[in-house]
Amino acid sequence: MRNNAKKLASAILALAMTAAMSVTAYAADYGQVPVFNQSTSESTSATTDEISSAINNAVEAEVDGEDKAVATVTVTSTKELPVKASVLKDLAKKDNGVLEIVAPKATISIDASTVKKARPIDLSMKVTNGKSRTIINLRSKKTFGCEVKITITECKLSAKKLANAHWYLDGEDMGPIELDEDGNPVVTLTKGGKVEIK
Repeated sequence: MRNNAKKLASAILALAMTAAMSVTAYAADYGQVPVFNQSTSESTSATTDEISSAINNAVEAEVDGEDKAVATVTVTSTKELPVKASVLKDLAKKDNGVLEIVAPKATISIDASTVKKARPIDLSMKVTNGKSRTIINLRSKKTFGCEVKITITECKLSAKKLANAHWYLDGEDMGPIELDEDGNPVVTLTKGGKVEIK
């Protein structure tokens, strides 16, 4: 009787260990590499092809009281945002063209009329919003060869504070902040650096 109980216990234990090893081997199937579906709308930054396609298919819209051919590209992050020289060349050829990059915290726009030299530019940036200041920290410190307009669309500064706010580029006071028709702060840059609105 005692031997039968030991055999039964051993069999149950062996079965449990086999099941546990099978589950572990299944969970750690090293032969299979996980694949995640990724569409262009899920990508964090826009590719050159996406931007060029947007420029070629620009839609007429009113920008600052003028009819412009607006090429809009939506990104989920501004962490990596390089723009090739070829994109700016395409934009410069567009009559009344505007490239608009829409991100969660900011909208970046380049008007074709401001492109003086088509060169690669790095618009990668980190936008930090607070109740006392907003910081746009661009990775690049170089000259752009065009005007880059950045509109902060999720600004936490109050309307009262924005009414008297100035903007600073690398610590230099650039004057009172410009506000768009929705009351959002706008800065226009010709070079990278650290922007503070306070």
